[in-house]
Amino acid sequence: MQQNGCLKKRRRRNLTKVGGLGVKGYDEDTDTYRGLDLYQDGPYPYDRPSSLFDDRYELANRRHFEARNSGKMSSSTRITRDPGFSLPGRVQDDYDYDIFEDDVELGFGPGSRKISNAAFVSPAQKTDEALARPYLLDATVMTRLKQLLLLGKTSGAFPWSWDKRTHRINRWSPGWEKVWVVVWAFVTVQTVFLTGFQFYSFFARVGAGNKTYREVFMNSLSVYWYICAVYFNINMYLYKDLIRQYINTLFGVNKKLCDKFLIDIYGYKDGGRILINLSIPSNCSQVFASVALFCVMPYQPWYLTSYIYKPENPWYWLIPGAIQEFLVVGQVITSYMLTSWIVVAHTNSVDFWLKEIHNNNDSDYTIPEIREARSAIEIYRSLQILCTCFNDCMSPLAIPLVKVHILTGLIPCGYVLIRSMNQIFIDEFPGILTYPIGVVDCATAGFAILSMAAEMFDLGCSFIDSWSLTKQKDFRRILRSMPTLRVKVGHFYHITVSTTITFFYVTTNYIIDCIVTFP
Repeated sequence: MQQNGCLKKRRRRNLTKVGGLGVKGYDEDTDTYRGLDLYQDGPYPYDRPSSLFDDRYELANRRHFEARNSGKMSSSTRITRDPGFSLPGRVQDDYDYDIFEDDVELGFGPGSRKISNAAFVSPAQKTDEALARPYLLDATVMTRLKQLLLLGKTSGAFPWSWDKRTHRINRWSPGWEKVWVVVWAFVTVQTVFLTGFQFYSFFARVGAGNKTYREVFMNSLSVYWYICAVYFNINMYLYKDLIRQYINTLFGVNKKLCDKFLIDIYGYKDGGRILINLSIPSNCSQVFASVALFCVMPYQPWYLTSYIYKPENPWYWLIPGAIQEFLVVGQVITSYMLTSWIVVAHTNSVDFWLKEIHNNNDSDYTIPEIREARSAIEIYRSLQILCTCFNDCMSPLAIPLVKVHILTGLIPCGYVLIRSMNQIFIDEFPGILTYPIGVVDCATAGFAILSMAAEMFDLGCSFIDSWSLTKQKDFRRILRSMPTLRVKVGHFYHITVSTTITFFYVTTNYIIDCIVTFP
């Protein structure tokens, strides 16, 4: 391959840095700072041999430098890590070494590390507001989670229950979980067949030659519900354990950080309040609004009861259809709102700790030691693991499905709402409330999810920028090696501010086009 020109030789390029008007070679001998000091209690400098392991490290490095200067890199014996990194209890000698002022200001040096290890907030130092929020999330957010768990339990969305004692989500027993699997399979298979019927009804309505497309869009909303029910059920079945484990992990990380650093939380405003205070309650009411819509208009062609139900039939003929409607809509709403709740709770938690560990941030919510370099890096690494767990369970299917759910829900609901601004709204009340509630739900949830995810990405970039002025080259390498915290959408892209703007711009254009095109 090399003779044919497919594989070219690469020349080794020395690392250089600009000094004044010239360029000089980068000398690694002068860079004596180690990233290992961030995770170590005592001083262990490179340039002071204090044990046998230090001698081994210096000897290997010295051979590497000699080989590099002589141009014989093939004989180099350079090692890439300290041989004594994972050896506990090594003996260290006391040396008098210099601590620069920049190191102390950035949180480095033995004195600052001792302060970091000793820093711990006792319950007596915490305010009542901090004690009332041991998991950082306020009472309203926790209440919304319990409401979603109750709705999901009654509609068969997932086999979970809330443990009041441990504040964790527990699985059902194996026997009850097998019962849930049977119910889930029955409802999912039934929903798939009903989805096919909804498509048949929709195309029949489109080909009927309607004077107005209002009924067509109402029929499309029914198709939309059943499609959402199918793919949300599949997502919950595939990722139910990962989602439950992530929620418990989020509570555990927040509990540990709050116990160690949080002093007061009074006056702090969480993001995504429009979803917590408006979208989740209105979505829960959407379940009963859909059941009411079925009870008011069971003769509509997108219901199976239209083939057998007549006005003279007794009311209890509608009970099986109402139960089916409750199960389908309840599972869709629960899965959709649980995903939205997880995104808001995750981004709120990450945003708070990112703000607190910003360099030179003046905050009264946490102790000052949290803004030392070692504490900041450790917390950021913990948040990276938390974001990885979040993306593993949410980004493959849940977040893309939520975006599609919001987009395909806003268009028909917005069209039907605008076309119903007349006597029809009064005639079809309260079933017609499904459409304005759907517009409010999709708009508020979409804005909360996308804006919070974009804010978390911006704060992650801002955190790295706030610490990028350090003079320690090794610490800058650590900063460059840390990926930015982000919410991913599948394996395609991550959410930023431009994602939010583009999403609502496209959705608004679709609604306007439908109103102008279809009478």
